[in-house]
Amino acid sequence: MKNFSIFFTLLFLMVSVESYSQNTLRKWYISGGVHAVNHPAVRGFGDGLTNGDYWSFVPPLSQISVARTLNRSFSLDFQASIGEIDNTRLMIDNEFMALVGLGLRYRFANGYILKETSWFDPYLRFGANYHRMPYRGLHFDPVVYDGDGNPISGVIDVKDDALETGAVAGNDHFALSGGIGMNFWIKPKIGLNLELQYVAVPAIKSDYIDFFQAKAGIAFRFGKSDRDGDGIYDEDDECPDVPGLEKFKGCPDTDGDGIEDRMDECPLEACPNGEETDEYYCVNGCKVMKEIVEEPEPEEPVVIDEPVKEITLEDVNFNFDKYDLTAEGRANVKEAVEYINKEGGDYFIDGFTDSVGTEAYNMKLSERRAQTVKDALIQEGIDESRLEIRAFGEQYPKCTNETSEGRACNRRVVVIKRY
Repeated sequence: MKNFSIFFTLLFLMVSVESYSQNTLRKWYISGGVHAVNHPAVRGFGDGLTNGDYWSFVPPLSQISVARTLNRSFSLDFQASIGEIDNTRLMIDNEFMALVGLGLRYRFANGYILKETSWFDPYLRFGANYHRMPYRGLHFDPVVYDGDGNPISGVIDVKDDALETGAVAGNDHFALSGGIGMNFWIKPKIGLNLELQYVAVPAIKSDYIDFFQAKAGIAFRFGKSDRDGDGIYDEDDECPDVPGLEKFKGCPDTDGDGIEDRMDECPLEACPNGEETDEYYCVNGCKVMKEIVEEPEPEEPVVIDEPVKEITLEDVNFNFDKYDLTAEGRANVKEAVEYINKEGGDYFIDGFTDSVGTEAYNMKLSERRAQTVKDALIQEGIDESRLEIRAFGEQYPKCTNETSEGRACNRRVVVIKRY
């Protein structure tokens, strides 16, 4: 057994390194530890599995499993277990056994039943195996009973069951297996593994060499995953289930207009922000049709109740469709603070926009811009009671709205003093 333990120790380390280097886009899994077999429990599932006398235990590092993730739910694995065991059903002692095969696992921690990141990771497993156990030459003769019904010859197992008569068992067998297992992930890549499976030999009609196998060991996971296959690892992908672009941290831009779908109010209609034609302009990825503006009737001049004096400072300007201060705007606010502290008095803070957008939208936007400047002045120490905001929207343009430069000039806030 010492030689077998050394062999599995080396195999465990070799596969660990190899599995980590082969493919970092798929998660690899490896576990190893101890295993035990139980032959009598085949005929008594309830009491047989809990009877310690029926189990034959093999020392540590006698079993190993290597699996590779195929998708969320399924993994393909390779399992091998060896050791000197007892077949307590047939009263066979200390014989070499090997079970090597491939299996398919169905994981319940697949995002549908349990979270993929769940610490509890149960699975079903079905496998096809090569099984070796020295049964060659073992004949199962017919059982002969006496007058009282007691067997006096033939082959009887440990549970007093008569075995299949006339059969001869060989050493090498094809075996099928099926069972359940579970991983308990103590850390994202390290956990404990438990597994119980039934191993059956289809070529033998009876079940006298079938057995249960239990495993326990330490499990490791390696590599990074990329569920949507967009080349961005899930841990860095903000949209791990939908293929996306690196510049949007793995999230898609379906219409290709340079605005990711999470921010695009019209993700199926390309309309890059800033694009403008005679018919429409683009806002948040959507086309906003331009209104036909008729020449307005002459308006009565606006009468301001109080005489006002505009501060002789540069206007605080804003980017298109924004109401947060630019670096230049913050500098102008500081100049306004110096003026207000010097001159004293109360002040209006008037907000304006360019002509792009509806009147209602622009009125609200100009109010937000004025509020931004007011908040900045308050943060600089100006008493809130001395400040009053007013919103004028696209009224009273300072420059023409026919050019981009003119529209930029009109996106402003003006601070004026009340006498």
